[in-house]
Amino acid sequence: MNSIIKFLFYFSVLFVLSCTESTNMLTVIKSDGSCYREFNSKVNQAFLQGDTTSKLNPFPVDINSNWIVSWKFRDSNWFTEFPASKSKIDSIVKSIKSKSKPTVGGEQKSDDFYVHTRRNYASIEDMAANFKLKKSHKWSEMKVKYTLEKKFRWFYTYYIYRETYPKIKSNFDIPIDKYMSNEEALFWFTGKPDILKGMNGIEIREYVGSLENKYNKWITYNSWNLEYNVLLKNYSKIKKQPVSIVRLEMLKDTIFDSKVKDAEEYSMEKVLNNYFKTNVFSILWNEKDSQLKKFEKDFDEQDFMRFFTESFNYRLIMPGKIISPNDAVMSGDTVTIKLTAYRMVPSDYKIEVQSRKVNIWAFILSGIILLVAAGSFIWKPKK
Repeated sequence: MNSIIKFLFYFSVLFVLSCTESTNMLTVIKSDGSCYREFNSKVNQAFLQGDTTSKLNPFPVDINSNWIVSWKFRDSNWFTEFPASKSKIDSIVKSIKSKSKPTVGGEQKSDDFYVHTRRNYASIEDMAANFKLKKSHKWSEMKVKYTLEKKFRWFYTYYIYRETYPKIKSNFDIPIDKYMSNEEALFWFTGKPDILKGMNGIEIREYVGSLENKYNKWITYNSWNLEYNVLLKNYSKIKKQPVSIVRLEMLKDTIFDSKVKDAEEYSMEKVLNNYFKTNVFSILWNEKDSQLKKFEKDFDEQDFMRFFTESFNYRLIMPGKIISPNDAVMSGDTVTIKLTAYRMVPSDYKIEVQSRKVNIWAFILSGIILLVAAGSFIWKPKK
């Protein structure tokens, strides 16, 4: 399978994996402006005993003294001793297992431990300055901006929280707007705006299918364009050239449109040999330290690709009642967002959520003022 097809296949696989292997992340904003961030995961006993090395640490952050760790085994109570002693862990496991009822059908219960790890921050600015993903995380160098705006309106206090994730940079020369409108690209990568309104199921399927075709052509042409540029730089290594380099450069789009554009799979080496009725192009792929082979390998490993191996099931809780959840899903008092790198392809991706908290004291004080005012109007002192 060649580089371009691997790229398209890789994106499809990542999309499926992102639905099942995402990291759970919770952010809670408090009314005084302080906040905390929390992760949860299953761990083994070695982690609970203090071995938080990268191989055993399932969390996207380095676990140190700044993080409060809570853990339990199956249905046990929560414990905050961390690192925990082996004797305590063994005692809890033995106690829980002795109370466990036999499973139906021989199903085995997990021996993993469930862990919450939380870090408190004095303010959003504190979180912005001190929250860091561990270096091994693919998003560790991503510069995320955090802001909290608080507006007092007597009876209510409004909170507007924003997280802005930067647009992912790639080495693609051709922008997506050559294949999609800005509205289509935003919908394809972020789900907004809702351009499917008024369509039935069949129409939605046809429309989304057309967007997928445009997306695939955008990726395919960019990868063709980049590899073709490498070909041109190394073309002089071919002694018996079937065409001049000027002519070869002019034919880039012609060859793509006639041999590659609608192909489900292709190899540039074979396409060029077939187009020019020769086999000399294989020289560039078969030579020692081939730049074309190096390109294909590097293309698969570029940072742009690696961003898509990570994603978050992100939950956000705000003070009071959420009144504007942006493009997120509401579940009770919690906003849930599927945070993937796809949302950062067309532009910066902004999470913006607004909530409103009732100022009870303002209602009470206003009521007292009204009662006093009404009383002074009704009651008149005797002369």
